[in-house]
Amino acid sequence: MNEMIIKGLVVMGGLGLVFSATLAYFGQRLKVESNPLVEKVLDILPGINCGACGFSSCRSFAEAIVAERKPLVCIPGGEDVNRKVSQLLGIQSQEVKRAKAVVRCGATKNEKKTSSFYVGPTSCVFVDITLGGLDCKYGCIGLGDCVDACPAGAISIKEGRVVIDIKKCIGCGRCTKVCPRGLFELIPWQGESKIYFVACNNKEKGGYVKTVCKKGCIGCGICVRVKHSPFYLQNNLSHINYQQISNQEALEEAKNKCPTKCIQELDV
Repeated sequence: MNEMIIKGLVVMGGLGLVFSATLAYFGQRLKVESNPLVEKVLDILPGINCGACGFSSCRSFAEAIVAERKPLVCIPGGEDVNRKVSQLLGIQSQEVKRAKAVVRCGATKNEKKTSSFYVGPTSCVFVDITLGGLDCKYGCIGLGDCVDACPAGAISIKEGRVVIDIKKCIGCGRCTKVCPRGLFELIPWQGESKIYFVACNNKEKGGYVKTVCKKGCIGCGICVRVKHSPFYLQNNLSHINYQQISNQEALEEAKNKCPTKCIQELDV
């Protein structure tokens, strides 16, 4: 009996050795040599694989720009990274249009009315499908799908609402793709010290908004009437035209006059 076991082990060991040698042989024969330029580009890139460039990874981006030798933009890398890549490959550098993410819901858990309770998978997507939990069908569900999606670790949940560390935000846009209610907005940023935005996405009339949220935009239009105002109303909701901002004084005045305090600012 012992002899049979020993023979079986010897045979299995021999087969394993043969297979290992075969794999090693073909691994060397079929090995694809990496372009050294690709490796040099990868050394320059941030390496966070955020996908903002349109490619699945930094390596895919590096392989494409080396192969095609035409300008591609790494948004998180900013001007410095893109300039270095362009100089390495001898191509013209593209302008980097940087952006920061904001979330159009600023109410805490206690400021949002809840008439029902949701029981099920801990995911904003499932809650949105069932319309459970919040009375406001536009509001932030606050279960953190966006937290897991952010490659920079810039998003957290505090008191039932999304909080973005704007200094960490790289503007990749992943959060905009995972939020089932489309609450995230990428706004242009060119180094300003403050970012203003409307932290509400409720498109209903003011009377209804007041019944479901203490911080919702009621479409009163006070922000629109401020001198040199970049604000405008659309579907009962205030928006900012960032191309029409002439000075931050108008933004600050509108924020201070907003009766529900849904206009917010973030220090960058």
